[in-house]
Formats: sequence, structure tokens, C-alpha cells
Amino acid sequence: MKIKPLFIITLCLFSIYSYSQDYIPVERASSVKFFINNFGLSTEGSFSGLRGDINFNPRNIENASFEISVDATTVYTENRSRDTHLKSKDYFYAEKYPTIYLISKSITRGDQEGFYWFIGNLIIKGITKEIKFEFNAIPERSGYLFKGGFSMNRRDFLVGSGSLVLSNNVQVELSVTTTKK
Repeated sequence: MKIKPLFIITLCLFSIYSYSQDYIPVERASSVKFFINNFGLSTEGSFSGLRGDINFNPRNIENASFEISVDATTVYTENRSRDTHLKSKDYFYAEKYPTIYLISKSITRGDQEGFYWFIGNLIIKGITKEIKFEFNAIPERSGYLFKGGFSMNRRDFLVGSGSLVLSNNVQVELSVTTTKK
């Protein structure tokens, strides 16, 4: 019995589609925001310069991986003086550590359809800490919209460690729109 060449090509394409879906972030449609209390008031900021490689396929979640980064020199809080201070050695030390990284170790299914758990490393100022958070993967026309967030202690990364007016707790919200590579 001969197997038709068209069947073999179709099978190969299905295998590639099922096991490998590579995406890149679309910066203009994505956001990386943080929230912290400063002098008891909620302060919001953001980063730009989003880059990365994402391998994600819900049918092959055990091989999913995320390697994304933002440019620490782009920190923005709508206050030029504060932004300059946040780029200094006391905070993000952006001159020496211009990139903040988020790199997965594993991705697992969440309790609800379309939700997943990220377990990986957050790297700020050359300091690596493991984090875990739930995120939602929403299919879009040419990729996915990944939405999630986590809480972190800024002192774990020596960010503003001398400040007595900043809360230690920082909330981070991620909304990353992707397109196929």
C-alpha cells in the first residue's frame, strides 16, 4: 500500500502546528505596569521596550516557554524627576542593569479553561528570584493575549532598599499581545 505524498505533507504540517507555536510580543499593544504605595499613596508606573520569545501551544503545554524582557531605562511614572531617580543606583541601576527579565521554568494548566500557571525567574539588577503566578491565554487573530500579574517584594531585588516611605509590596500587571514569529 502506497501512502500519498499529500497525506505525508499534511501530517508533517499538522505535527509542526501541534507542537511548536512561536510568538513575539507586539510592544504597541502590550503593557507592563507596576503599582506601589509611596508616602501612603498609590503610585503607578510602566516599562516599555518589551522583547522576547514565546513558545505556546495549549495542546502541548509541557513544552511551552516564555523569555521576555523590558528595558529598565524606560521606567515611566508621569514624574520626570522620580523617573530619573528610579533609574539610579538606589533603584533599578539602569545604567549597569538595563534589562529586566522574566524567564519560565515551566508552564502548567490552571483550574479553568484558558488559564495557566507560570513558574520561572524574575531577574532585576542581576538578582534572580523564582516567582509563580496564574495567567490567562486568550487566542487572537495572529497570536495570543497573555494577561496575568504577580506581587513581589522590591527589597528582594535591592530596589529602593534605603527608602522608608515606599511599601515593600509591588504589584505587577502584564498584558502581552503576541504575533506569530
